Amino acid sequence: MPTYPLPFPAKAPAREKLQINNRQAAMESPHTLAIQVVNTASQWNLEFTWPRMSLARAQVLQSWLDSLQGQVGTFRYHPRSATRNATTGASLALAAYSYSTNVKLSGWGVSAASGLSVGQFFQIGDQLLRITAVPVNADASGQLSVEFQPMLRANYIAGAAVNLANPSGVFRLISAETPSFDLDVDGFPTFPSVIAKEAI
Repeated sequence: MPTYPLPFPAKAPAREKLQINNRQAAMESPHTLAIQVVNTASQWNLEFTWPRMSLARAQVLQSWLDSLQGQVGTFRYHPRSATRNATTGASLALAAYSYSTNVKLSGWGVSAASGLSVGQFFQIGDQLLRITAVPVNADASGQLSVEFQPMLRANYIAGAAVNLANPSGVFRLISAETPSFDLDVDGFPTFPSVIAKEAI
């Protein structure tokens, strides 16, 4: 039996879409129309499509998909390099807690350029996160406050490693039906879009 999560195949997708699915309950007053929203949980939805390829390559990818056994197995997915950062050695300056959406990071020089920007991904533990606000420079202690989404699901101690250079998340297919390739008019294999959700 495969050991999950499986690593992602070497064949990079031609297109990827990562979006946050917020599980919320919204209650609207029948009198004032004011809305109260309760945010209960959040997870990533992933959709990707592989480019046209040879039959031999398609058979390898099909075997990988089959090994997931529908929704049973999980796989590790790294967002495209354009949404990552080369910074290494970052860690939590302070403890971080479940349900929070900001952390304080250390690992920079005094007032050094952060090198980070909104939209970039990073990873704490096994959770994939995306920056929504970050300062241009670290403070006088070489630290910086980062805001992100989705909210943390676990507590982390000060000093825990933060992965900015090669972040990933763990996902599973959303359907029990395994995606399979077909052959186009020229005889080349074509896969449908593969849709997955973050494994919680």
